[in-house]
Amino acid sequence: MNAMTRVALLLAIACVGVATGCEKRLFYKSAFTQDLQLTRTETALEESGEEDPNANPPVEPGTSGKRSISTDILNQGHDIYVQYCLTCHGEKGDGQGVSASGMRPPPRDFRTGMIKFGGVPAGKLPQDVALERILSHGLAGTPMLPWDLPPQERFAVIQYIKTFSPRWQEEKLGRPIAVAKDPWVGNEAEAVEVGKRIYHLTGAQNDASGNLKYLMAGCSGCHPSYITRDERVALSQRYTGAPPAAMAELEDMYRPALKASEYVVGDRQLQIIPTDFLFHQVKNGTRLEELYKTITSGIAGAAMPAWKGVLSDEALWALTHYVKSLVDLRGSNAAVAQRRSLMAQPPLPPEPAP
Repeated sequence: MNAMTRVALLLAIACVGVATGCEKRLFYKSAFTQDLQLTRTETALEESGEEDPNANPPVEPGTSGKRSISTDILNQGHDIYVQYCLTCHGEKGDGQGVSASGMRPPPRDFRTGMIKFGGVPAGKLPQDVALERILSHGLAGTPMLPWDLPPQERFAVIQYIKTFSPRWQEEKLGRPIAVAKDPWVGNEAEAVEVGKRIYHLTGAQNDASGNLKYLMAGCSGCHPSYITRDERVALSQRYTGAPPAAMAELEDMYRPALKASEYVVGDRQLQIIPTDFLFHQVKNGTRLEELYKTITSGIAGAAMPAWKGVLSDEALWALTHYVKSLVDLRGSNAAVAQRRSLMAQPPLPPEPAP
């Protein structure tokens, strides 16, 4: 087909579209004809002092946060969605676009209103700033790329995405997780050692007076372990007063454990592999503050709980420093050597008969 034929075909399609009234329709539904009340908060655009495309008074996190979004903004958001998002996330926002079947992890189903990295307690609706960050930075190690859109286009497409889930018209916003001051500044090496045992052990460590000092998170119950079996037993005996409950739990310490999630594609419930910090990319950023936010807020719809309010700030930061020490080794020769050494340990002796 030569260039003139292609132009003629496009003109013919355009004429048919006008004749059938397609200029009054969006991709699969009628164009928005009235404003919507959607839950939202300040955007990066508003925080920067630039002109707000949909000016409203500020909204406090944790309130209903509803603002009127104009038809012009929603229809503009639709057009941007069709151009950049539809092939993966689908025309209905269900994560089943034409490109989705070959993607791992699969694209987000916007109908649930669940956002994995929202900077709020897992499962709550995030602020617009968090959505803009995901859109602008992408999610490392996934098909979600960073999109360098102008501020007004980012704002419009985010508001349009919210129309896929009624949660944005019915629920309150989650309160953002505050970043506590890091008490380990200047003493990072000790933080890594404390974080190592918080990561690998379960139970609690008490001080000399018998009072709780650190609650252990037991992250290695899902994520891989990064210490030898002997070190795991020694740490448990020293800091919690007892070895692990069963030697069997040490048998396969060095592989992540597949976990069920709340995400569904078609009629299949998705299972998620927890991150192996020596080899997998961390999706939502690797700076200390970014890791802290992910650990404290959890991951919506996944087995990763929110640890804010469970662990003390001192323990949370120690755990963050330990995870950061692993992330900094990712993909290096040292990471490969460490894993080979751990996997080369002799098998465990059989447990004695009861």
